[in-house]
Amino acid sequence: MRSRVVGTIRWVKYLMFFFNVLFWLTGVALVVIGGLGELLYGDYKNITQTGFTSATAILIGVGCAIGVLGFAGCYGAIRENYYTLKVFSYLLTLLLITEIALGLWLYFAHFSLAKFVKGFLDNILSKYEEDKDIEDLIDKIQREYHCCGSTSYKDWFNSEWNEQRQNNSVQYWVNNVPRSCCLSNTTHLPSCGNDLDTPTKPAERFVHTEGCLLLKEFFSKHISFMIFLGAGVMALHVLAILFTCCLRRAIKHSHLLQHSDGILLIST
Repeated sequence: MRSRVVGTIRWVKYLMFFFNVLFWLTGVALVVIGGLGELLYGDYKNITQTGFTSATAILIGVGCAIGVLGFAGCYGAIRENYYTLKVFSYLLTLLLITEIALGLWLYFAHFSLAKFVKGFLDNILSKYEEDKDIEDLIDKIQREYHCCGSTSYKDWFNSEWNEQRQNNSVQYWVNNVPRSCCLSNTTHLPSCGNDLDTPTKPAERFVHTEGCLLLKEFFSKHISFMIFLGAGVMALHVLAILFTCCLRRAIKHSHLLQHSDGILLIST
């Protein structure tokens, strides 16, 4: 197909096509990440209502939307289709407004990462031993991050798990924590997490005493990265919208010139 745009606008056309290829690849990457998250962590769908479990679905949904938009942008740019580019620019503007609104809502809602992580931890700690998947997840978190409980190891003392352990045990254990809380040099002891904070068994010598709220530092780093990434994506959206408007205007101008040339030919 013969190009209807010339000069600098032709470079705008190819730049827009390039940006939309990147846009489409971003959508594919989000779908892949969401799919891998669903595959690897799908077993934990019912462990919490804090929002983690819907993250994979959101990633897949957003990735599909971005992929479709990226494809439409590529098609509209390479085919110089005015109406496709018009719809694309409107949808991209709507997506940009949604992203800005979401960012402002998170900022003015005073989102508390510590509160979010604490709610997640409190929710799953209350279900310890009710489900094997939940138990494995808690043990994995406590072992890998060398932590115990939510705010501290003492969270386990007043838990339903501790109460059931005291009722069902032949021996009367007090102040119990799971073995996943034990230090590396005490984990081989069967009773390393029992009878803590007693005169003969200070907790700091046998278990990790810091709570798993330290996870908020891990999430904070990822959120900072996501903020910069989101800002970069929004900047690309603005450029794509500007390129689309320039290309639409050039295509429309070309149509007007062709129409006027046709009128002149008929008149002569």
